[in-house]
Amino acid sequence: MIEWLDTPLGQQRATLPLLYLFSQLIFFIIYTNQDRLYDYLVKEELKFFSIIFLQCHTFLTALNYIIQWVSMWTLWDYYASDDWLLMLIISIASILAIIVLTGHTYNLVCSPFIMSYDSIEYNVRIETSFITEKMSPFLLHILNYIFYEYIISLLSILVWHGSYTLLDVFLYPSNEYMSAAISLLIGYILYFILMYTQSFQNNICLLSIFIQLNYPLFIQNLHHLFAFFSCVFLWRGYWILFDAYIATLSLIHESPYTSYVIALIISFIILSIMKTASSINGPMSHINDEYNLFPLYSNCFLIKWFNRKKKSNEHPSALSKITNAEPFIITFF
Repeated sequence: MIEWLDTPLGQQRATLPLLYLFSQLIFFIIYTNQDRLYDYLVKEELKFFSIIFLQCHTFLTALNYIIQWVSMWTLWDYYASDDWLLMLIISIASILAIIVLTGHTYNLVCSPFIMSYDSIEYNVRIETSFITEKMSPFLLHILNYIFYEYIISLLSILVWHGSYTLLDVFLYPSNEYMSAAISLLIGYILYFILMYTQSFQNNICLLSIFIQLNYPLFIQNLHHLFAFFSCVFLWRGYWILFDAYIATLSLIHESPYTSYVIALIISFIILSIMKTASSINGPMSHINDEYNLFPLYSNCFLIKWFNRKKKSNEHPSALSKITNAEPFIITFF
C-alpha cells in the first residue's frame, strides 16, 4: 500500500475531507448534467468519439468513487474505535437503515455479482428510486445525488468497514495467508451458489404462494446480504494477497505512485477492451434480463449474447418473408 499519509501532504488532517468534498463536487456535476451528456452522445455522429468520451466519463466516475471511499474509510479508521462489538452494532444498524430507506440491501452488492456493459444506454443516466410527479429534472437529480452520494454511500461504507474489521479480528488474524485463502474459498462458494442458481431460487419462491405473498422482500434481502458477504470475502482475500505479493515487489516499493498509476491505466484499458470498465462503479441504469436467467444480478454479457442470437435468428425469417412475397419491380425513372 502507498503510505501517502506519512508524506507532508498526507499528514494534514484536512487533506481527506478536502478530497472527499472535491469528489462530491465532481459527482454533483455528473448528476446534474447527465441528461445533457446523454443527448449529446446519442446525437454524436462520430461513434468512435462517443466511445472514447464514454470511457473517459466512466474513468472519471470510477476515480471519484475511489476517492470517496478511501477518504471516508481512512477517516473512519482515524476516529472510530477498534472495538469489534461496536463495529458489529454499527454495521447492523447501517444495514437496517439502508433497508428502511430503500427497502432492500442491493446497494451493498458489487462486482463480481454486478457486471456492467459499457454503453451509453446503461452508463450515463442514473436511475432513481424516487417516484415523482411534476418535479423538475434538475431538482430530481439533486435529490438523487444527496440521497445516494451522501446517505446511502456513507451507510454502505460503515457496513463494509465493519465487516472488514470483524474478519480481521476473527478470521486467522495471525496468519494472513490462511485468512486470505479462507476468505476466497468462502467468497467463491457463496458466489457460484448465489449467482448461478438465481432463476432456480426465484422459481422456488414463486411456487410457494405463502412466501410470495408475505415475504418477497425478505427473501430478496436475505439473498442480497449473502451476496454482500461473498463480495466482502472475495475483495478482502484478493486485497490481502495484493498487499502480500504485489505491493512488496521491489519495483513497486521503489516508485509506488508511478507503479500504481500505470497499473490503474492498464487495468482500465483491459476492462474497456472487454467492454466492462463500468463494472468498477456498477451500471447507472438497470439492464433488463428479458430471459429471466439472472433475475437479481443481470449478466450483461449473456444478455447481449442472447440478444445477438435472437436478432440473427430473426434475420433469416425476415429474408424468407421477403422471398415468399410477391415479385416487385424497382424503377429508377
